[in-house]
Amino acid sequence: MIKIITLILFLLEFFSVEISAQQDISNIKVGFLTRDKNFQYNQELAAAFSFLQKNFRYTRSITFSEIKSDPEHLNDINVIWFHRPDSVDFSNEETESQVISSIKKFIEMGGNLLLTLDAMKLVVPLGLESANPQINYVEAFDEGYGRKLGLHSFKSHPIFHNLYGGAYIWAPLKDQLNRQVGFFKNSIPNGKVAAVDWAYITLKEDSKLVLEYVLGKGKIIAVGSYTYYSPENQNKQHLELFTKNCLEYLTGNNLNEIPRYWNYNPFQILPFTYLSENIVIPPANIWNRNLESLTINSQFASENNFDITGERMMIMGKEKGGIEEIWSHPFMTLRDYEVGVKFSYRDTIYWFNDQIPQIEVRPESFTRTYRFVRAFVKEIITTDRENPVGVIHYEYRGVYPGQLVIRFKSNMRFMWPYSQNTSDSIFYGWCEQLNSFIIKAQNDELVMIIGSNKKPVSKLSGQFEDFTKSDTTFEGQPTDKFQVAALFTFDLGMNDNMDIIVVGTNEGEKSALASYSEAISNPEKIYLNSTKYYREFLSNGLIITTPDATFNEGYRWAMVGTDKFFVNTPGIGKSLVAGYSTTAKGWDGAQPISGRPGYAWYFGRDGQWSGMAISDYGDFQKVKEVLQFYQKYQDLSGKIFHELTTSGAVHYDAADATPLYIILAGHYLRWSGDIDFIRDSWSNIKKAIDFLYTTDTDGDRLIENTNVGHGWIEGGSLYGAKTTFYLAGCWAAALGQAEYIADVLGFESEANKYRKDFENVMKIVNNDFWNGKTHFFNYGKLPDNTYNQERTILPAVPLYFNLADKEKAAAVLDVYAGNGFSTNWGVRILSDQSPLFNPRGYHYGSVWPLFTGWTALAEYQYGNYLQGFSHIMNNLKVYENWARGYVEEVLNGSEYLPSGVCPHQCWSETMVLQPILEGMLGLRASALENTLMFAPRFPPDWDSVQIENIKVGSHLVNVKMMRKDKKTSYYFSHTGDKQLKIEFSPYFMQGMEFVKIILKNNEYKPEPLISKQNVYLNLFLELEKELLVEIYHSGGISVLPVVPNPKPGDASEGFRIISSDLKNNIYTVEVEGKSGSEEILKVVMGDKIINSVDNGELISSEENIYSIRVIFEKSDSKYLRKVITIHL
Repeated sequence: MIKIITLILFLLEFFSVEISAQQDISNIKVGFLTRDKNFQYNQELAAAFSFLQKNFRYTRSITFSEIKSDPEHLNDINVIWFHRPDSVDFSNEETESQVISSIKKFIEMGGNLLLTLDAMKLVVPLGLESANPQINYVEAFDEGYGRKLGLHSFKSHPIFHNLYGGAYIWAPLKDQLNRQVGFFKNSIPNGKVAAVDWAYITLKEDSKLVLEYVLGKGKIIAVGSYTYYSPENQNKQHLELFTKNCLEYLTGNNLNEIPRYWNYNPFQILPFTYLSENIVIPPANIWNRNLESLTINSQFASENNFDITGERMMIMGKEKGGIEEIWSHPFMTLRDYEVGVKFSYRDTIYWFNDQIPQIEVRPESFTRTYRFVRAFVKEIITTDRENPVGVIHYEYRGVYPGQLVIRFKSNMRFMWPYSQNTSDSIFYGWCEQLNSFIIKAQNDELVMIIGSNKKPVSKLSGQFEDFTKSDTTFEGQPTDKFQVAALFTFDLGMNDNMDIIVVGTNEGEKSALASYSEAISNPEKIYLNSTKYYREFLSNGLIITTPDATFNEGYRWAMVGTDKFFVNTPGIGKSLVAGYSTTAKGWDGAQPISGRPGYAWYFGRDGQWSGMAISDYGDFQKVKEVLQFYQKYQDLSGKIFHELTTSGAVHYDAADATPLYIILAGHYLRWSGDIDFIRDSWSNIKKAIDFLYTTDTDGDRLIENTNVGHGWIEGGSLYGAKTTFYLAGCWAAALGQAEYIADVLGFESEANKYRKDFENVMKIVNNDFWNGKTHFFNYGKLPDNTYNQERTILPAVPLYFNLADKEKAAAVLDVYAGNGFSTNWGVRILSDQSPLFNPRGYHYGSVWPLFTGWTALAEYQYGNYLQGFSHIMNNLKVYENWARGYVEEVLNGSEYLPSGVCPHQCWSETMVLQPILEGMLGLRASALENTLMFAPRFPPDWDSVQIENIKVGSHLVNVKMMRKDKKTSYYFSHTGDKQLKIEFSPYFMQGMEFVKIILKNNEYKPEPLISKQNVYLNLFLELEKELLVEIYHSGGISVLPVVPNPKPGDASEGFRIISSDLKNNIYTVEVEGKSGSEEILKVVMGDKIINSVDNGELISSEENIYSIRVIFEKSDSKYLRKVITIHL
């Protein structure tokens, strides 16, 4: 009873506080300051005042003359808003001394003042500034990304509450010049800079447009641009929320946001003394490693990249030696970490970067073994799974003692789009109690600690470029670069171990110290925890084991490689980032010191495409968190972001992120059955689809790129369309998923609307974009309603969504299967025969594993399983080459070489997985109906497959396939609270004849169906715990998919299977090859034999696999097609 009363009192107190806060907000009393009360003739002033009246209960106009005649006119208001769209000089009336004095007194006594547009210039008469604000003009021109202009805080400020630190408050419908009033370039105001100019993805930190002042008990906010209330503005609701926030903040409501300010003080690098309590630092030990871990070994390290990542930290470098960069989101903790060893019998330092070690790549670690004449050093690099901690473990074994020399640099670079200046002054020092260097920046929010469990014999740090050795000591070489460099040396016994601990956090000294203290107390625990995590991740994940060892290993690495992109940034949240690389590659953000580590920040479409594969393999919790992340940062309009940096800047400049968010939500619901979460998310989903409807500006029922953003192509020769075919396909698929979600949630009218609209849009996609002359889908619809006819890979996406007629899909896939699009390592964005083709062109010639995955998904959707498997293997085998274990972002369109920014890309990994799971395994789910669709389409030479841990809602399914002689068996096992229904459609070779099916000791007569390249069965199973399906058959024929094995630097050889068919014991295979080449076509037979071959030579057979030589004659054409006819 006491507990109940206490709860009631708490709730009453809580609600009273809430009501009181709301009343305080609604009781903001605004005086709208004008020269003339009859301002309705001024459209801009009238619009601003109308906004006030609609949003604040107490609003009245007040004139300068009224203030002059009687200052008590200000007594009943707590905020003055002076909005001045007039660019002429102030009138005498506006700057009359008595008026200014009264306004100053009003503020000093606790009143507040909001100045907008040219009203900012009043800061001089008020005595807040001695120098007049300057005037600048900027363009608002649409160059394909809309005309968005806005303001951005330094990380946070209450005036951007619910605007995520910044807002594009001005998005006009026409190109124009915009006036700015503020302080520019080297002109520094007295006031605090609350916000700077923000245009597209650039923070113009030297354009200081929002200033904040404190005068006595009151505040002044001055906003020098973009606050236009009367013109048409696509982002009007952003402007209005920004204005409300300004008024609320001025009256004392911080809106749960920390006010931060841009700092223009001179930055310095200074030593400091850091004292800490003594902590226990146990000595290092030899690490026990798990020999069963997934492992890639190489005797010789290369210049290829490696990365080791956790949720909070990423460590990146080259295989041979050192660490190029360590990032602890959102800043670069450390860079240029280099290690050398000196032996007691020689004065030379052997820098590891100059050696060629043996390497070992594991999910949990990257290991180098450096071998010298009388010693070796083993270096193991790992990260904590959840905390911002990295460990570098050393094991030294030598005939003589040695010395380890470690040097590194740190500039504490805060992530783009912030510049290198935003780290502020850097402080560095050595802490004896921690046995570590400590470096701090950004008012002690950014902290890095690097220390060891072995005492150094020497140490040195400062603003240095490098170090020189003089006898037995080192000296630093001073530099003007804004960085700290440090060096320390450690004596090594003949059998010695030591650890280096690196901690980086944006949560301040206390958090950094806690992480460091825990890590250094047991560094091996971090390694063992990471090892355990990946062991359990793989053992509990959807794992496939086949007769192909490369497939098995590559699939597992793709699982690991995907999971490594789940990142947690304090103050931002958890979701998927896009790609890992150092700042040495890619665009530098137009900044002298790049703050862009590859694409290691959050993306819309990247996470959405990747999330589908993660749903497929059953990590529902992570997909749920990804969806929650998109919902947390959903724009006021309903739009989903394209980019969100770990430094907190959000960009909404893509058209496809919003439909893909809805698609992912539906995909997640089908697999997880998590209807409660989706019900809670309905307002976000509804808001997203409502936004999409608003982007159809011409009533053609298609969403648009116009004034919305790119999708998919961001620039280059192909850029520019009102609606791309890709985007139209995403829209149709989003409508389909929205209809499904609305239906299961019981929103009948919405479901009906989305269903009808889906049907209409599907017809438009299938018919209007089809080009009867080219027999291909056009790239995009142009503003004049004509079409860009360029053939691209993007139609693969609508094909994956099953939006095209079979005949049209067949024509497109026939083109993709040929050498114009397909290489030995994947699929180009456009044909190498296109005049736009450039093999290095990011958006007009290169090969993306993303494209290759899309193509494979489309091929499996429409029955081209042989080509689909070839493209799966194109992606999968990339793991063997550059960043070992991982898949590149982009590859060259003519040579097998990297051509992108990131050697490890999230959606490249998932486009290994998704075509395998949805394509080869044919997995679909309806968890709410306890149903799994399973349509396996294995290569015909695989005689066994084991699939573990298929997750459908709370169901878990394992499957084993065995094929021997004339029988194929599928054994199912299941755990779950309810019976699981399986729509089972196994695929077999063309021409296969079925004898019988035995199921639960009952015999059934098979009723086979014929598809493009196979025959298949449709069986409906009810699975309780275990079930065995035995299928007896005879005959059958199939060509084997071509699986190239390119080596780095290779050109594409060009042997492709275009199509195959069986009619009346005649099996035809259309192939394509390079003129003047000779290729081997492999064909699998059931229990029949080949009588003869036309256009090919039967050269050998091994068991049931026949080899046929195919010769492509020399020709003026680069590639030739031939039809091989096999008579049975």
